[in-house]
Amino acid sequence: MPSFSYVAIDERGREVQGTVFADTPRAASSRVREMGYFPTTVSEQEALVEAAARRRPGLFTRISSNDLTIFTRQLANLFNAGLPVLRCLSILVEHTENSRLSNVLQEVHDRVRAGQTLWESLGEHPKVFSPLYVNMVYGGELSGELGPVLGRLADFMESDQERRGRLKSATAYPAILVLAGSGAVFFLLTFLIPRFSAIFADLGRALPAPTIVLLSLAGFMGHYWWAVLVGLGGLWFGVRALSRTERWGYALDGLRMRVPIFGPLGKKIAVARFARTLATLVKGGVPLLQSFEVVRGALANKVLQRAMDEVHAGVREGESIAEPLARTGAFPPLVVNMIAVGEETGGLEEMLNRIADGYDAEIENRTRQLISLLEPVIILVMGVIVGFVVISMLLPIFEMSTAL
Repeated sequence: MPSFSYVAIDERGREVQGTVFADTPRAASSRVREMGYFPTTVSEQEALVEAAARRRPGLFTRISSNDLTIFTRQLANLFNAGLPVLRCLSILVEHTENSRLSNVLQEVHDRVRAGQTLWESLGEHPKVFSPLYVNMVYGGELSGELGPVLGRLADFMESDQERRGRLKSATAYPAILVLAGSGAVFFLLTFLIPRFSAIFADLGRALPAPTIVLLSLAGFMGHYWWAVLVGLGGLWFGVRALSRTERWGYALDGLRMRVPIFGPLGKKIAVARFARTLATLVKGGVPLLQSFEVVRGALANKVLQRAMDEVHAGVREGESIAEPLARTGAFPPLVVNMIAVGEETGGLEEMLNRIADGYDAEIENRTRQLISLLEPVIILVMGVIVGFVVISMLLPIFEMSTAL
């Protein structure tokens, strides 16, 4: 006999949940009424399990940020339409296209039905739902404004995804140029140029210096190209491993912030993310000290993370946000002053959004300018490299024809 989960109202107006066994949904509703409850939602449990089982995730199925954004917007719309949380999750389990996300939502649904809060259930899946996501839901449930908070969270995720999309599309062409140029040079050095070594050796003449340099480099790459690739890969993984440690990560992040042009741009991106994330959390009703912990995790720069620790400690001791923020020296004075004004006027969330909007516009303009300069520079560098290869190959031929 199928089992049905129900949400009902008892005689005192309190919401109750449970499970009954019946042949049809109508029979299940009758059973709930016989228990003295007024059913608001009755859903077949086995249908949910079968729906999830039909969509077993593949080996390479993953939950993308786009999948999570769509789910958040749908959950906000359903909840704001007046549906209970369990009913919203039931609908999304059946209609979510991503099979892995559908299975996660099934587990969240079961935990909520068992009595857990929504934010606690989401927190059981940290690889899917970030601390920002979980804490926003926590703030919404704590304040009784879960619907509006879910809407703001969906807005935040959509705008963040849009900004990332613009950045990826802007950097796509330079990245293709670098990859295509690097591939062409690699092919010349490892496969084409070594074929000319035997030809020049048969000439029995002294070769020009550029040709000797190019043939030596091509000979090394022809024999040890795999060692070069392994070395570059090892260097990349080594730097990543060091960046995860507290000491070396702090030093590397500080060094990145001092790199001309790109360092200040990266810092502006981090400051904009700090302001946008903190504004979203404050608006969502998350306690301020807890918000700083979430913002710290959202920042990938250990210099700014350490600054967040100092701000957290200062606010915990009763200081305003601007005072310890100014002492860290990690944030621009304009940002500190705007936050101070926001605290004084009671408009902190609005001021943080203004900071984020201003920096986002500046970042977009700066990125567009850099890319417009990078494209001709990349083309020029690749032209110089290819020109050096061509001239180095033709010089012995020119000298031989001159001698004749």
